[in-house]
Amino acid sequence: MSNQTLMAGTAKIDITPKGNVWMDGMIRSHESEGIHDPLFVRALVISPEGADKNKKVAIVSCDVCVIPGEVADKIRKTVSGKTGIPVENMVVAATHTHSGPSTYGFFNPPAKEYTDHEFIPKVIDAICQANDSLAPAAVGYTRGEETTISYYRRLWTDEGKILMNWEPYPPEKIVGPAEEADNEVGVVKIVSADDPASVIAIVYDHAGHPNVMSGENFQISADYPGLASKIVEDKFGGIAIFLNGAHGSLDIDGLKDRDWEGVDRTGNALGNVVAELAGKIKPKKAVKVAVTSRTFTVPARTMTPEEISWSKDVMKNSTGEVVTLADGVGDDYKANLFLELDKKTGTSIDIEMVGVALGDLAFVSFPGELFNEIGAKIKKQSPFKYTYTVDCANSYVGYYPTKKAIAEGGYAVETRRCDDTAEEIIIKNSLDILNELAKAG
Repeated sequence: MSNQTLMAGTAKIDITPKGNVWMDGMIRSHESEGIHDPLFVRALVISPEGADKNKKVAIVSCDVCVIPGEVADKIRKTVSGKTGIPVENMVVAATHTHSGPSTYGFFNPPAKEYTDHEFIPKVIDAICQANDSLAPAAVGYTRGEETTISYYRRLWTDEGKILMNWEPYPPEKIVGPAEEADNEVGVVKIVSADDPASVIAIVYDHAGHPNVMSGENFQISADYPGLASKIVEDKFGGIAIFLNGAHGSLDIDGLKDRDWEGVDRTGNALGNVVAELAGKIKPKKAVKVAVTSRTFTVPARTMTPEEISWSKDVMKNSTGEVVTLADGVGDDYKANLFLELDKKTGTSIDIEMVGVALGDLAFVSFPGELFNEIGAKIKKQSPFKYTYTVDCANSYVGYYPTKKAIAEGGYAVETRRCDDTAEEIIIKNSLDILNELAKAG
């Protein structure tokens, strides 16, 4: 594919709930209690100049925990009808803040009124506005690292047990993390073709869990990605779009900084790294642009007789009381999940992935939380110099651990919905997408 002049348009709309709502990401005993900082949807539409509508791509970041498949489908289909952008050319992603409204309803009731009447219409409007503002643009990219926010959260103890990094445990008994964390930060800078000093958008990808504020927080917040984006926007103008990488096995330090000062520290750390990297980028007016997508399946998890027996015993003694938890889930939640999964034995889980290439850089979306190690393997084998996964995009299908991690155990392994063949299937399809993008022409 020859280089093409890029067209780009953006929009940013406030999606902060108007009233108190149930929140997602943690188990909480009641609805939110006010707003700490606003939530936004940020939308970018790109297209080769003069190309037909089938070549347009939408990349969208929403300050919520996750977006259910039916919600993403409604947004994408409505936008496609209004703009002509193909449904399969849209990546509608959540930042994964654990202090946002309950668009999904993991542990508490979904905030249906908010989702239907505030969230969906505003996301649709943002993408349409971005499409209407298309103008000639130039693009460049680079990468760096930020190591003080995200840590590999699965720790080995000296007793050979996997411990999560939010669980209090004698430090001298912790051997260390089970794997290395990939802390890469990828940054894309899009500017006006006529005025390179005029920034249209800065897109940045970094893997992490935006849950500095634990389940004991009841104020709405975009957590550290919200502050990072504000810092970048204040410095450069335009909009700053945070995309969350393969973060299923990463977390903030679970035992410190769990307050607004922690949000300030982590948000500044990420925002300053992105700003520094963006300042070094010299965009080019012509790049190769490609997009593709595919849908495939992975087998659902098969529960063991022991897991089902345990679940039934737990539910016999359950009071049904909802108790706020700072992190993780209680036995009631796990027991309910195990019994639900047992009913789905022998079924498959649909996975849709979208790939977008800009020159030597490519994004691959995923509708859940990939373990960081899977994202690293995809990067290593990619034909592109710069490759980034985008988690929590276009739907939500839960945690996707490695086969090795499943054998070791731990929180995300226990609450996964897939079986241990998922890793191999996902990597193969990701690389197929990347190779298809590389050959596009």
